[in-house]
Amino acid sequence: MKSIKIFALSALAVMAVTMCSCNKASAPRTNLRTSVDTTSYAYGVSLADQGLMQYLEQLGVIQSTMSVEQEFQMKMMMADSTQLVTLEKEKQAALDALNKENAPRLNEFIRGLKTAVSLQADSPYASGLNVGSQISQQMLPGLNEALFGENATESINTNQMLAGLIGVLNNSNLAIDRTEAGAIIQREIERAEEVQAARHEEEMRIQFEGVIAEGAAFLAENAKREGVVTLPSGLQYEVIRQGTGTTPTLNDRVTVHYHGTLIDGEVFDSSVVRGDPATFGVTQVISGWTEALQLMPVGSKWKLFIPYDLAYGSQDRGVIRPYSTLIFEVELLDIN
Repeated sequence: MKSIKIFALSALAVMAVTMCSCNKASAPRTNLRTSVDTTSYAYGVSLADQGLMQYLEQLGVIQSTMSVEQEFQMKMMMADSTQLVTLEKEKQAALDALNKENAPRLNEFIRGLKTAVSLQADSPYASGLNVGSQISQQMLPGLNEALFGENATESINTNQMLAGLIGVLNNSNLAIDRTEAGAIIQREIERAEEVQAARHEEEMRIQFEGVIAEGAAFLAENAKREGVVTLPSGLQYEVIRQGTGTTPTLNDRVTVHYHGTLIDGEVFDSSVVRGDPATFGVTQVISGWTEALQLMPVGSKWKLFIPYDLAYGSQDRGVIRPYSTLIFEVELLDIN
């Protein structure tokens, strides 16, 4: 016989969890007079027993009692017979306290469950409950985080959201044109991203202020050396060998040998060590390289001293920590 799955909540365990024992929500009176009654009751038990409690825990509707069970299970395994009675009482008291805390939220869930189950499948009200649940539980949390960040006190005004939504459904005159609404949301999300990025950048600068100061001091001292040229951007270079070939443009691809180190001499990348020159577009590299390559004739070998804002900025690239000043020996072999 073909088996029928009567209930499924993806990725949920099928482990039974203790139900609330205090302030229980009212349930219809059990009366198994007919086989239909019995089947109906069994179906309800099966629905709850196939992961519903775990699902409610994942949603944050209730807190799991499993941690309490596990905690006392460990204690009881190590206890002697004289301690078991006391531990059992403590365990029950902890479960009762947690169940008491869960009860109001579980009651609210059951109240909504009763309302939804009592509706016909094709009821407009049922559809409204379903859509409203998706908006409140899935869409709004994501939008609130995008607009206001995590743990923000601000959130979307649901009354105004409903005013706009219902206005469209009723074909009413709208305060904001439908063609403008999406652009407004996108603009606000982009503005929020800029604010959050600036805040993150400031936090990173504080965290790595020592690295920034060390790089600045190095460049300031390096600029005093004979033969070092400092450009308006802050890029510094020293000519090891000046070539006589063509100078690359932004549209060119070049082949180079390079050897990259931190200011303490640690090597982080080197085509010279690999014995394999690199080929790439002039604009496909960090800003300091792009600027320098446009000044180097083919055949040149320069040493570049690149401040963090012309290198990888606040990016963490392993050996290259955020805000690191970098040194490269670059030999321009050819323009492709």
